[in-house]
Amino acid sequence: MESVPSPRRHRDRQSGRRAASEPGRVHSAGHLFRQARAAFYREDEDEALGLLLEALRLAPSNLHVHYFAALCADLLSEEDTLDDVCAHALEIDARHPYTIACEAVRYLYLSNFSRAEDLFNQALRQLPGELDIQLGLGILHEYSGDEEKGVAAFRRALEIDPNNVRARVSLGIAYAMSGEYQSALEEYVRAKALDPDIENPHEKLGRDYYLDGMIEEASTEFGRAMAEEPDEPAPYFYQMDCLNRLGKLDEALDRYEAIKQRFGNQPELTSGFYEYFHMRREARAALETLTSRNPDDPELLIRLSNLHHESGELGQAIAAAEAANQLDPERSETLSLLGSLHFEHGDYGRAIEVCRRATQLNRYDQSAYISLADSLLFLGRSEEAQAVVEEMERHRQEAWRRYQDRFSGQDRADAGF
Repeated sequence: MESVPSPRRHRDRQSGRRAASEPGRVHSAGHLFRQARAAFYREDEDEALGLLLEALRLAPSNLHVHYFAALCADLLSEEDTLDDVCAHALEIDARHPYTIACEAVRYLYLSNFSRAEDLFNQALRQLPGELDIQLGLGILHEYSGDEEKGVAAFRRALEIDPNNVRARVSLGIAYAMSGEYQSALEEYVRAKALDPDIENPHEKLGRDYYLDGMIEEASTEFGRAMAEEPDEPAPYFYQMDCLNRLGKLDEALDRYEAIKQRFGNQPELTSGFYEYFHMRREARAALETLTSRNPDDPELLIRLSNLHHESGELGQAIAAAEAANQLDPERSETLSLLGSLHFEHGDYGRAIEVCRRATQLNRYDQSAYISLADSLLFLGRSEEAQAVVEEMERHRQEAWRRYQDRFSGQDRADAGF
């Protein structure tokens, strides 16, 4: 599963949130669930999860909503949300097939694929022909890399609902993973016919080729996507990178100029691509524009801090991280980043202060412990540094035992899982 920025999803998400928050409108749990389901089927898990959590507030005993929320949280790597949703489902009805499917998702997150598959199949035996659980089983096989089982799972989903866009796209991905690129394209085209707003089929196939290292084929597909949908930025960025790799520098520069002309005033669309393709000067300009427009967004400041750090601009990286910390002082990840930057800057006293706070908020933060111990060592406080290393090791072993218990199901033993 790839985490490349998707401007199309950004636009869909923003419009969906505006629709869901129209003044004077009160939405029922059923309405929110239908919206969330539609968002999930078009592969917009972010929008879907927000709607599902609101639906759960209105209908806290709906286990189908729990399952969908768990699946979206897994796809978005939101572990705390996943754990909370699954635990609540267990409290409602531990034996219900949607609760069993929630647990399957939980094991999927832990990469215990065999246990997850068993639970998905158990849920399907109780609810045969249930499309959403069948999709979860297909996603499991996509994660585990079992292309043959993935193809079979998504074919079964399409037998249940031939017009399901997500199943069509996922079947295409499964075909591409097994090297059947023409079959993949055919499924992407069918999905596009069902929903014209989803990603261009040639763009999708281009990324399949790109991830498999077939750069020339990828460049060709991105060119086709650009011709069909010239207002989508992703193919321009990908083809520019492909052309660079192929040594076609003049053509790559042409794509760069096209990006600036078409999308230069849309940093919300371009910033993620600039970061992904390590175009630091452009990424910095885009992020600085975004932070000026959204000064209260700590995520933008963290991205800007990381970019400054990569560019060797340590003072500016620290300033951006400090600003992010002021906006969200209880976020341990920001404190850990800030601690490592202060250590690198040689401000060991400040690094110690910040890292201690980070470890208080998250006792499993290995990075914060390392920066803390190193700072103490540089100040000659070797005994304190050793104590920090020992504390880090205790928590590391505790985290490992906790993971093993979750992976094996020992933490669910009383519930029968």
